[in-house]
Amino acid sequence: MSEHNKTVAKRWTQMWNDGDVSSLREFVADDIAFTVNQIPPTRGAAELAEVVKSLREAFPDGEFTVDELVAEGDTVMTRWTFRGTQKGEWMGQPASGKHAKMTGTDTNHFAGGKIVAHMTDWDAMGLMQQLGAIEV
Repeated sequence: MSEHNKTVAKRWTQMWNDGDVSSLREFVADDIAFTVNQIPPTRGAAELAEVVKSLREAFPDGEFTVDELVAEGDTVMTRWTFRGTQKGEWMGQPASGKHAKMTGTDTNHFAGGKIVAHMTDWDAMGLMQQLGAIEV
């Protein structure tokens, strides 16, 4: 099952890159628990789709690159790098027009071939510094 889960984790990343949430329910549980530091937790595929859309609106050229992918049992961990230009509001900050790069890790838990719980730990402070929202 680990190979299937790794394939789904890659599909997850692709969804964030292209913003296409139309097939979300094919690989994400309807009641997924989505937890990301610095962002209010969400529950369910519909709320998750809204988070994806808001990121794509804020960073329309944003792209996640998978740096490392590790699977063990029902868990897949992904270490990634994100690069993008803030052209819309993000986390209460107006568009800055600045290009930023940040890193993070995802932990996806699977049941029945779908992601049932997702946790992201990312460098929110570093991103906000790059966007000019926080002084260094």
